[in-house]
Amino acid sequence: MSQYHKTGLLLRLNCRRDRWRIVIWIAVLAALMASVAAKFDGIYGTPHEIEAIRQTLASPGIVAMFGAFHFTGRVTTAEIFANEMLLFMALIQVIMNLTLSIHATRNDEDQGVTELIRAHTVGALAPLAAAMGELVIINGGLSVLYGLGLQLAHMPGATTSGNWLIGLGLGTTGLLFGTVGVLTAQLADHAASATGLAYALFGISYLARMITDVQHPQSTWWSPLGWIEKLSPYQQPNWTPVGLSLLLTFVVLGCAVFANAHRDLGSGALTTRPGRRTASPLLRGPLSLIWRQQRNIFIGWLLGITLFGVAYGTVFNTIGNILKTNPTMQQVFGRAMVHDANHQILLNFTSLLAIVMASVAVIPGLQLVLKLHTDETHGWLEALYARPLSRSRLLVSYVSSALGLSTVAYIGGLAGVIVTGNASLDHVQDGISTAEFWQTIAAQLPMIWVFLALGVGLVGWVPRIKALSWGYLALGFIAIYMGGLLQLPTWVQRLAPTGWMPRVPVHAVNWTTFSWMVALSVLVLFLGWLGYHRRDLQLR
Repeated sequence: MSQYHKTGLLLRLNCRRDRWRIVIWIAVLAALMASVAAKFDGIYGTPHEIEAIRQTLASPGIVAMFGAFHFTGRVTTAEIFANEMLLFMALIQVIMNLTLSIHATRNDEDQGVTELIRAHTVGALAPLAAAMGELVIINGGLSVLYGLGLQLAHMPGATTSGNWLIGLGLGTTGLLFGTVGVLTAQLADHAASATGLAYALFGISYLARMITDVQHPQSTWWSPLGWIEKLSPYQQPNWTPVGLSLLLTFVVLGCAVFANAHRDLGSGALTTRPGRRTASPLLRGPLSLIWRQQRNIFIGWLLGITLFGVAYGTVFNTIGNILKTNPTMQQVFGRAMVHDANHQILLNFTSLLAIVMASVAVIPGLQLVLKLHTDETHGWLEALYARPLSRSRLLVSYVSSALGLSTVAYIGGLAGVIVTGNASLDHVQDGISTAEFWQTIAAQLPMIWVFLALGVGLVGWVPRIKALSWGYLALGFIAIYMGGLLQLPTWVQRLAPTGWMPRVPVHAVNWTTFSWMVALSVLVLFLGWLGYHRRDLQLR
């Protein structure tokens, strides 16, 4: 029997099972690309507007966020669009592909679905092939929708070849990282480890892209995520990144097929270390049980976010060195004023990084909050509830762990930025002070707590729509990350907690806003506890 027997049938079943997930992802991403492209002529349609944003995009801080692009000759609206949107859309598409690929492979294996399928006349590699087929369909469909949306937007300076190059470039980048998710699903022995490993590789690629963009732009070719910047769709279209992405996709897929064919079902090359024969006395409550089960994930997130901050800190001296390198500025304005100007540049960069770090720090905490309902529906909590354990105690254990994890991760990430950044500066007085560091911490912590409280509220009252918490976090991140460049109105940026607090440390902490955000998070947490205490448990 062929190793790929019944692949087509499994592909149809996967698409039917994931249809709403796929439709939502495709609709959101395609609509985002088309709507921003249609709006861009009104934002950056005049030569004055284009020249102003061109200077902004050339600054090292923006390069670190959005990538390094080179403009030659008369710059068009379409070129500004490619500069702002390519890397941003690639990041979202990578996240989508990692989520879908691990869900269709290792998660099905963990739940016993793959074992049931393999008990029938199905090829050993058919589930993996079906997962890859699903990724090809999704990314191929998005590529077509991107190209059509850009064609219909009629941006000044856009070309047909450039529009379709963007679509195919994003599609192949997403497919490449989706295949990376398929490979990590073969290496790890459960979905959480596979997800952590995949995001670690994604993070390494992002950090390599960011550091090389700021310091050595030509070295960005060594990062697969940096290839998307090299497309140059509306200047000199470069199809090399598309070919490289497809080539590396086949290489990674070959490794995944080899790993799948040489392992037992349910196992992985990176195995979980067996526990002790007898449990420690500390493992006598739900809080310690959560720590024992999730400690590797906790440590991974803490180290990952801290290293993420350290990498951003390494570009501080480049960002804060703009005025000091101009002797005329020093002669005209004096050294003190030049240092103040550089300090202000670093404050602005840190204020944006603080929101990025806080948004990233929400992710592990929100995963843990939503895991309460996942563990409940999988029946894993049935043994706990069979003992004299109250719902309140179990809920508090999950929520307190989530709050602690996200809080510590955010502090560690921002500390990595500030400590590394200050150490890299030629002049210490340009750096971020200890007082400014703690003000920045205080400004973003309530935002983290509100997002986690919302997750608790959904788990407590309407757990079936708990995924909306991820959509709300994405909305807040997009609004604040792209709000300035897209000139989004203030009310749009304030739809989520990311836009409620002033930009600290550029501005002082608004303690009134801080107070009512903390109060709001406490209120939503209480309502979530009330809902969880009253609703029926779903133990099967």
